[in-house]
Amino acid sequence: MAFSSFYFYHENKQLNTMLLLDRATELLLENRLREAEFMFKQVLKQNPKNGKALFGLGRICMRLEQYDNAIYYLKRACEHLPKMLDPLYALADAFIAVGSPVDAKTVLEYALSVARHNAQIHYHLGQFYLDHGFIDNAYQVFQKGLECPSSGVSIFIIFELMQLAPTNEIPALMEKLTEFEGKYEHPKFQIIAYHAFATAHQALGEYKEAFEFYDKANKLQLEQCEFKTADMVPFFNRLLETCNSDFFDKPIDKVKSTFTPVFIVGLPRTGSTLLEQILTQHSQVGSIGESIIISDKIVPYLEMRTERDFPECIYETTTSMLDYCRSVYVDEVKKNRVQEEAVINKLPANFQNIGLIYKIFPNARFIHLTRDFRANAWSVYSNHFAENEPYFCSLTEFQLYADIEQQVMEHFSSHLNKSIFHVSYETLIDDPERTIQKLLNFIYLKYEPECMDFYKSRSKVSTLSKTQVRQPIHSRSLTRWQAFETYIEKELGQLTPKKN
Repeated sequence: MAFSSFYFYHENKQLNTMLLLDRATELLLENRLREAEFMFKQVLKQNPKNGKALFGLGRICMRLEQYDNAIYYLKRACEHLPKMLDPLYALADAFIAVGSPVDAKTVLEYALSVARHNAQIHYHLGQFYLDHGFIDNAYQVFQKGLECPSSGVSIFIIFELMQLAPTNEIPALMEKLTEFEGKYEHPKFQIIAYHAFATAHQALGEYKEAFEFYDKANKLQLEQCEFKTADMVPFFNRLLETCNSDFFDKPIDKVKSTFTPVFIVGLPRTGSTLLEQILTQHSQVGSIGESIIISDKIVPYLEMRTERDFPECIYETTTSMLDYCRSVYVDEVKKNRVQEEAVINKLPANFQNIGLIYKIFPNARFIHLTRDFRANAWSVYSNHFAENEPYFCSLTEFQLYADIEQQVMEHFSSHLNKSIFHVSYETLIDDPERTIQKLLNFIYLKYEPECMDFYKSRSKVSTLSKTQVRQPIHSRSLTRWQAFETYIEKELGQLTPKKN
């Protein structure tokens, strides 16, 4: 009888733990973080070594950007879930977030050592190597990943190899890719496969076949988009109406920030990553990357306080609201451990936030990057963007988006001419040293020759330009689009070359 009661007690306790974990995981998926945290901690009260609860708390800390706490929980989770890779991936991400790529590398390489036949860990480690400029290491790891049992991630590995492998290895990779045809029904796998085939044909100089696959990839991705670029026109019209002469004539708060906020804005694929990499080699320039802090936190706060949508809400800001917005942005800079005199945010889409940024930081400097339209359009069209947004996967949609961006920038330039520096990608490529000298002067800094050694840096780059910026400046990207000129003209019609 005593044994039966003991068994029933522990069986009931175990069931209760499972129920708590399941419910906590559901809450986490619903982003109800505080409730999920409470339940995970209840589990740990019963068993301080429960790996799933520790992992859950680590994930919550990551979402709350409490990275030191995340590392604490994720380390313990890894100890008690030795056969699970996800806690190791999360721990590596946490180390990267606190600026410890060496520790992240150690974690990922350990994960590989315990799961050598897992293609996914090869992909994760390969991406880490790419992000930090270890191109040869990435190539080798991706090759080993293809030797693992096939899975969906194998298509992504082949896609990466198509961009890294020498030409003589391309046909074998194409043959390998055909083995996956029809195996994975989700559109994202097919889109990546199409892009991989397109990249391969382009590398082989087979431009007609390359365009056909780019066309297939982009048309399929366009089908996944839930809106059209034309749907954005009313928003941008409201933006220009809100940020009118009266808006800029209103007195602004005199603010003394401890750093100069620098925003690189414009269209995607105009060279923002290259420019960021060059500028951040300067001893007094740091970066928070493509931070979405303005649209993700500051705009929702203002909408809540003013009870008005963006952009109208920025017309109703008070001094206290702007002070709070300023503190939110400063906290973001601190979280990224950036202490330099000039702090870059290189999110191109911030061109729509220039009016708001000006109110928060009157001393902000804006670098507007432009590029030859056809070169720009082709660079977007021939690269795979994970986001299902129409202007990333349609030449005609991109043309409309480019027209909108040009109109918005002309509007803000008419009001903030002295705060906006316009520079073309072509000028940056043709005369980089002189261009950087002018840009540094624009952000109140003196030129340092080290800026031109940007390609030697091992700082993290996670954009589509991650491999290009590990090379000295070259002009190949200026004319790459010309091999597809006929196809571009067919899509867009006969256009007069222009700049946006």
